[in-house]
Amino acid sequence: MKLTKEEIKFIDTYLKNNDVIYDDIRYEMIDHIASAVEEKMQLEQEDFYNAFKLYMLVNKKAILKNNKKRWSFSWEAIRLFILFLVKPYVLLFGVLLFVFFKNVEVNSYFSEDFTVRHLFFVLVVTVAIFQSVYIPFYLKKKFYALEKTAYILAFIYYGQLFFFPFFETEAVSYWTLTIFSFLLFGYVAFLIQQLVKFHKHRFNYI
Repeated sequence: MKLTKEEIKFIDTYLKNNDVIYDDIRYEMIDHIASAVEEKMQLEQEDFYNAFKLYMLVNKKAILKNNKKRWSFSWEAIRLFILFLVKPYVLLFGVLLFVFFKNVEVNSYFSEDFTVRHLFFVLVVTVAIFQSVYIPFYLKKKFYALEKTAYILAFIYYGQLFFFPFFETEAVSYWTLTIFSFLLFGYVAFLIQQLVKFHKHRFNYI
């Protein structure tokens, strides 16, 4: 027995009232609760509200334990990004980057006024601005997975400042270009993957 949009909205409101502030976490909880309540309604011939009340009476503590507080650092989000980076097709992309930078003298395509260092700086800042504006101001949502992986973008930013000194004139090595290109483009691909996942859930529940 599938729940109606109004019943899904009821679960969503209930979780909001219980301080589940991140939309992506709340949507995962809605998936879990809705499936359990649908099963309970079918097996025990209960209406939605009684099935929901009985289910949450037993499982509320365990479900809300998975809620994440806004201030907390998340190794889980970092772990998800690392697991994404070691997927075969992502690693293959990294190998292709290495082959490209090893065989193409990228530095020669830039001038003294705009070096490859400047390009990386612009790219990192552009991704950071997009992430900080698109979700909270355009979507007006709180997205736990991306908010916490912003730590990785900060790492990439400070790393490229260290390994790509802004005013340095020496050519950047192909190893450095490969590593930072892999991290940056990997991050962008991970960002897109998470946004697609977020929108898929979002359109199910709004």
